[in-house]
Amino acid sequence: MTGILYGFYTTKPIELVFELLKAEAQNINYHFEYNHFQDEKSLLFYKSQEMLDYHLNNGYNLDLEGEGCFCVEAKRVNLHGIASLFEFEGKSDFEPYDINLSFDNIFYYVLVVPDIIENSDFCLKIHDMIKRVLALN
Repeated sequence: MTGILYGFYTTKPIELVFELLKAEAQNINYHFEYNHFQDEKSLLFYKSQEMLDYHLNNGYNLDLEGEGCFCVEAKRVNLHGIASLFEFEGKSDFEPYDINLSFDNIFYYVLVVPDIIENSDFCLKIHDMIKRVLALN
């Protein structure tokens, strides 16, 4: 698989998030293709049929304008684990420590973009878009 993956856990239901993402994509002149397989749903976003065809043949990539296809995959999950906390509410002036997580029936979203967000303004814009959508009340 090509592409860079970024994961997000939230209580925001898939239907709501997908509707908000579709509206955001239209604002940047992107189209979408919805897929559903077993318990996973996904939206593949593309700007033109040419971009989509190239993506389907070659994987995630950036075109000459620095844009490309991106995808959001989603499913309902249970999250039981331990995470190391390095930052909380924008503050990082403490020693990292482990926290226990135990959540049932939450939603896991995976954003797939062509490049890491540190290397691509487009990928950073898309990453910020999904973070903004997930933060809406």
